[in-house]
Amino acid sequence: MESQSRRLNVHLGPELKSRWSAYCQARGMKPGAALKEAIERQLAQAEQKPEPRKFQQTKEAPQDEAMERFEILLTRSEKSAIRERSNIERCSMRRWIVDAIRVGLTGEPQFGTSEVEALTESNYQLRGVGRNLNQLTRRANEGKPVHVPVEQAKALSDRIDKHFKVVTAAVRASLERWNLK
Repeated sequence: MESQSRRLNVHLGPELKSRWSAYCQARGMKPGAALKEAIERQLAQAEQKPEPRKFQQTKEAPQDEAMERFEILLTRSEKSAIRERSNIERCSMRRWIVDAIRVGLTGEPQFGTSEVEALTESNYQLRGVGRNLNQLTRRANEGKPVHVPVEQAKALSDRIDKHFKVVTAAVRASLERWNLK
């Protein structure tokens, strides 16, 4: 049974005590005060609510996977706000709600119609630039005159291909239903 004393005795051993004393002295604190502060900080962290787990999109949901109905009740103002936002983002209210839920679960973007269109256009333009760079690179490899250093063209082409893949994956993730892990 613990005594009613407000003191705490800790045996550190000579090496740990020496290191602790040097640490405290460097910070201008007494060892007991520093220990008390460390205990308070540790307890404060333990008492904080843990971060909610973030889910990850892992793979496409099978086409034959049945959807499950889930009904929610909204106030008129909530429903009106969702209708307004879904109209602005040019999607259905149901789609807007599912996207909002997925953002909350995964922390990953769920793009609206206008974002998907912009990303698609961006990819289209980048793909055209990439094709032109590939043609320049091919000409240079064939020994034909090109006024762009091959290394620069290849590096730029690689960066564009990488961007293309990232944006394509983001668009697919936004347009398709995925399983959550």
